[in-house]
Amino acid sequence: MPEESPNTELVELIPLWFTLPEGFHPVDLSSDAERRMEAHYNQLEQTFPSVTPEQLVAAVLSYEAIVGEIAEEGLVHLSSFMLRTEDDTFLSGLCQISVVDRAPGDANLYPRKALETHPDSSRGLQKGIVELPAGVAAVVVSAQEAPLPGAFFGVEDDSVSQVLSATFQIAFPHLPQAAIVNMSTENLEAQEEFLELATLVAAGISFTAPQTLTAPEAEARAAMASPFG
Repeated sequence: MPEESPNTELVELIPLWFTLPEGFHPVDLSSDAERRMEAHYNQLEQTFPSVTPEQLVAAVLSYEAIVGEIAEEGLVHLSSFMLRTEDDTFLSGLCQISVVDRAPGDANLYPRKALETHPDSSRGLQKGIVELPAGVAAVVVSAQEAPLPGAFFGVEDDSVSQVLSATFQIAFPHLPQAAIVNMSTENLEAQEEFLELATLVAAGISFTAPQTLTAPEAEARAAMASPFG
């Protein structure tokens, strides 16, 4: 069952809540990288015993490389996810939720302005506007190359990895800030399932405190929302 997560650091200043599906694991950026990687590997190994060691190592190393590139300014939440889709496709990646300043003005006009200022240099770029429960959002889907330090693999030369990302930007209704949800994965073969998952996470953004639900109601809502059953 998904868990409602308040922005614990900024909740008194900026009202932001979000709901994440099962299979998401918060990342502690303050912990030692080696211990974090070991804990991440062990956690994934226990959760997905059928996944090969090679898949686990690749997921952990790529995840750690991307974590090292993430700017902490405005960061509200960072988690890794690893799950299997209905057709048994392996899907893993990162989820980042941030709060950034925006120009004052109508919140409904923000998504279009955000798209106009977004660079068009990414490969396979797709841009659009979607309606989410919390309001209108700009969405950008693109494929990018992420550097992988060779030290992670015990070699001198660095390499690059193809990463698919989906970014949703939605303005707070009465504040000059915006929430940004960024999802990324290297599992390009699961693009459709990844985009469904990213949309589900973006739809979990809320600018109002969640109502208290009974367990059956919460489970029913989670089952209806999840594309993975």
